[in-house]
Amino acid sequence: MENLNINNMKMDERYEVHKHAYLDMLKPQYHVHDKKPLGRGKGTFVERDLFESPAFIALKGVAPQMLIYLLGKREFQQTKNGRICVNEKELKLSYVELQKLGITQPRATRGFDELLEKGFLRIEHHGGGCQKDMNVYSLSNQYLLWREGTVFFTRPKAISKGFIRTKRQFQHTNP
Repeated sequence: MENLNINNMKMDERYEVHKHAYLDMLKPQYHVHDKKPLGRGKGTFVERDLFESPAFIALKGVAPQMLIYLLGKREFQQTKNGRICVNEKELKLSYVELQKLGITQPRATRGFDELLEKGFLRIEHHGGGCQKDMNVYSLSNQYLLWREGTVFFTRPKAISKGFIRTKRQFQHTNP
């Protein structure tokens, strides 16, 4: 603590000196570095229409967190008329990123399915899982029309790439 003459100070000044001395005493002796954020920027903006919608309220599991994380990956550009999103049709979210957030692959798959079904996302490109070919998502506002039992989009269950043999190729004829 500095050499200050506390007797000549006003009550508010004395309070500030003691408060800072007390807070300095409580600081830890070492500093643990915060984890580097996986998203972009310092935060994200979520529209009121989105988080008050029946579709958002009906989201289960990790789907709301995944949606907020995807919204955080948006990039905006300032124009004369306001801000516009420049990458709303090019959002990528890998299972590796989700694993770093503590979300397992089965939970993430269920989250993606739910976001697609309720109209928050649309698949622009279905990745094949090899050569770093990953799904590319776009944001959709179909969630505003969602009602119980409505399914807007579904994820294709299997995409065949390359040469796949069929049963017919394995059938042999007896001479």
